[in-house]
Amino acid sequence: MEWNNFKHQFHPSWHARMKPFIESEECDKIYAFLKSESKRGKKVAPISMHVWRCFLETPLDDLKVVMVGMCPYHTFKNDAPVADGLLMGCSVTEKVQPSLDQFYRAMEKEFYDGLNLSIIENPDVSFLAHQGVLMLNAALTTEKDKAGSHIELWEPFMKYLFEEIINHLGVPIVFLGKDAAKYKKYTGIFTHVFEVSHPASASYKGIDWDTEGVFKKVNRLLEENNGFSVQWLDIDVPF
Repeated sequence: MEWNNFKHQFHPSWHARMKPFIESEECDKIYAFLKSESKRGKKVAPISMHVWRCFLETPLDDLKVVMVGMCPYHTFKNDAPVADGLLMGCSVTEKVQPSLDQFYRAMEKEFYDGLNLSIIENPDVSFLAHQGVLMLNAALTTEKDKAGSHIELWEPFMKYLFEEIINHLGVPIVFLGKDAAKYKKYTGIFTHVFEVSHPASASYKGIDWDTEGVFKKVNRLLEENNGFSVQWLDIDVPF
């Protein structure tokens, strides 16, 4: 593919790293498939300008955590995809989807014991992306009404992303759900990897005596290494 047709979809800090893949035969194959599906009348989510959105919202230089989750939402509303290009993001329809609602509830349980009444259930998860969390779908596209239909299509890209870029950064990686977990095989031996089975169990503690949930562990690592922690919930703070 022609890099100049894509570079505006990435933050400039990603350009040097992403250009080799965009210009590769593997990327040619991905887009040849998507174009052929479009000619057959198939609808794909998200819209083309949002496919690479997570790499636009989170600069590589600011990357603190990689969170890989399910494939994009395969549902449409008013003939528009619900998926907005960010993991669990549903800002297009401005209605929180069940998986995102479950994630928020799990975060509230982990950090506030379910007692915080000021949580904003925001359909736009860019507040996480702007804190350095790469909100990465397990595949960057999917066919309408066919969940996970493009996951094999995007595996070459995910392999490239982890092996050529992410593994060299030393940032924590959270695999959220079974679609994401298949990419653990591409992570490096020195990478901090966490796995959660489902958004509803995102506060999973691992073993009975372990009192610290996955996202608390991630924040502890970030605080130890960067003096920084992620605010995993959008909080309504009164003046």
